[in-house]
Amino acid sequence: MRTPLLSLTVRWVALLSASLAFALPPGAGGDDYIQLTAPQAKEVLHDFQASRLNGDLCFKFEVTHKPRRGDSAPPVPGVVWAGWSPEGPRVRVELRPSNGTPALAFIATKSAQGSRLWLRRGGRTLENPRTDEPLAPGLLLLPSDLALPYTHWEDTRYVKTERSRGRPVHFFLAANPLQTEPAKVTFALDRTYGALVQATSLDAAGAARRTLQVEEFSKVDEQWILGACSVRDEASRDIDLLRVTEAAVRRRFDAVTFDPATLDRPAPLPADLKPL
Repeated sequence: MRTPLLSLTVRWVALLSASLAFALPPGAGGDDYIQLTAPQAKEVLHDFQASRLNGDLCFKFEVTHKPRRGDSAPPVPGVVWAGWSPEGPRVRVELRPSNGTPALAFIATKSAQGSRLWLRRGGRTLENPRTDEPLAPGLLLLPSDLALPYTHWEDTRYVKTERSRGRPVHFFLAANPLQTEPAKVTFALDRTYGALVQATSLDAAGAARRTLQVEEFSKVDEQWILGACSVRDEASRDIDLLRVTEAAVRRRFDAVTFDPATLDRPAPLPADLKPL
């Protein structure tokens, strides 16, 4: 079951934090364009960063590259595991062919001390690899598009509240502590539900380079999760569309699922993944 963004009653936990699952919080009234005070903005950001999963979850997805001109590429399949540790959110992603060892796998964690990423490609596992290499040849999608490290960057400030796609959202601007690309990221949190709905990567000159947009949410066993999102290259206008195909929620995965030492082999899948 897929539901358009305008009718969502969801909260995107700070995993992809969310990366990737949602609860049903109480609504909030008021005028769309009331701006947050500094204490209010701090509280909104803290609540988003402190949100956590209602149990672990796993979902299968397909990423399709859609060039501005020409035919779409064949979809690239993958799997995401999302969970929580005492230190903060964690996520494991594998690009999986129909059989065999994952073509790529990575584990990302976030905490008050910062973000960490371990990526395995070509038979090697590296911590803090290059972050500008897409998940697969021909794709735009980067590991950071699924790990969302910028939601926990320390130098983050509130910018404004305004409508986006018909809904009031709070915009925040986060500066990259590593002083690499992207130099900054503007991300938008839905005012009512605290869900991350958009993120735009900026270069050092402030020009928009890439935009991540949540397109849909889906409901699995009475829990809202990400249904589809897109990544657009602002120069070429090419798009990658990630669509979730199966999901299992409210699980408890062994800690080894998020152990970088296991990236050389596929992680086990839940037996009860449900089609969306």
